[in-house]
Amino acid sequence: MGKSAGKARKTIGSSVKVGDALGGSTAKLKKKIRDIERLLKKDTLSADVRVVNERALKTLKNELKGSELNLKAKKLSKRYHMVRFFERKKAIRRLKQAKKNLELAAKEKDDAKVKELEELVKKYEVDLVYVVTFPKTEKYVSLYPNSEEPETADDPKVAKGLQKTKTKRTQYRKHCEKLLEEGKLSFDIDEVLKEKRVNISVQQKVSSNEEIDAPEKHEEEEEDDFFEA
Repeated sequence: MGKSAGKARKTIGSSVKVGDALGGSTAKLKKKIRDIERLLKKDTLSADVRVVNERALKTLKNELKGSELNLKAKKLSKRYHMVRFFERKKAIRRLKQAKKNLELAAKEKDDAKVKELEELVKKYEVDLVYVVTFPKTEKYVSLYPNSEEPETADDPKVAKGLQKTKTKRTQYRKHCEKLLEEGKLSFDIDEVLKEKRVNISVQQKVSSNEEIDAPEKHEEEEEDDFFEA
């Protein structure tokens, strides 16, 4: 019995502890992943220990992916903070003015003007959703490009890059328009107009490498940082 217990303890001890790596640095996560991958190469592992370690490996890889995305988001957020800040201000200003004009047209019972301004309000609402929800894990594509930026180019590589940027901008605007129409925003636009902090659901973000309608795998929330000092 003593020998069996000792053997069992040795087998169980073959598992690599992962608790201390979760929530740790990417370096610690990568080291733990390598440890488990080396362990799984052993032919002497029992089936139950192998299953436990395979699950742990999957957990650690997911944790590493999330950690790397967070680091990337922080880096890109810092780089594009000012342009997003000013574009958000511009979108807010335009939307507020359009709403004000719409109210005046409604009071004057100018149906043609009301219809025109309703479309303009919708356009600026989509603009605002675009600026607020654009994925922080991607290079920000300006919604209001600088007038000095070229729209066409003779260089094929530059032309391809410009077209790719335009396509990405158009696709994400369509995605934002759909979110707005289907009422799937995780925040109230009026709160944004009051320049209050809002929580942005990662679930409603979309990568340029994925289909616009593809569901997100993560459902975490992050607080927007446009009004930080």
